[in-house]
Amino acid sequence: MLIQLYRHIQRNIKEDGLIVSSSRFLVSAMLKRVDFSRNLRILEIGSGRGAITDQLIQRMSNGSSLDICEIKSEYNDSIHRLMASHPDKQVALYNSCVTQLLTRPGHYDVIISSLPLKNFEDAASANAFLYQILNAVQYGLREGGLYLQYQYFKSNQSDIEQVFGKSMDDVSFVPLNILPAFVYQMSKPAAMATPAVLDRAPLNESS
Repeated sequence: MLIQLYRHIQRNIKEDGLIVSSSRFLVSAMLKRVDFSRNLRILEIGSGRGAITDQLIQRMSNGSSLDICEIKSEYNDSIHRLMASHPDKQVALYNSCVTQLLTRPGHYDVIISSLPLKNFEDAASANAFLYQILNAVQYGLREGGLYLQYQYFKSNQSDIEQVFGKSMDDVSFVPLNILPAFVYQMSKPAAMATPAVLDRAPLNESS
């Protein structure tokens, strides 16, 4: 039994970056940094079953828009239920890699990520895919825009700082979560050069 539980936890962390859905404490720690009184273009990366998505949809203004990027279609039913419960909100779900979605420079005001960045490290390629993701995030965020990322371990901070060319704005610790998590807050500096973005495959939007 313990071996099966360990394998289940290990598989969930490796594939989804989570063990169970994010706690309300982690969701609150992430979203308290967002000014929902303004109309925002928001991107959520890696929604899973929608613990953060639910609160995003509830808190965002009717003039805001939310794009959800979740590569696993098995979570679609959960996200569609959240979308259906708020028909007045502008929400779109995409089952694709986030690098296919972030093709417009400076498009988003807020990008919120639950991606397990540590899992994308690959010494053989000098972390090429990890940096492809981080560069896409930086490219798609407007100047002054907000990037929020949580990690179970305090890793990849230096990678994010290297891509954004500045120190992290804030790092906080949320103990009341399974596992305890670190929340990274990074804003995009003004007049920052954006990396070249290659042509990508068409998106798969789930309506």
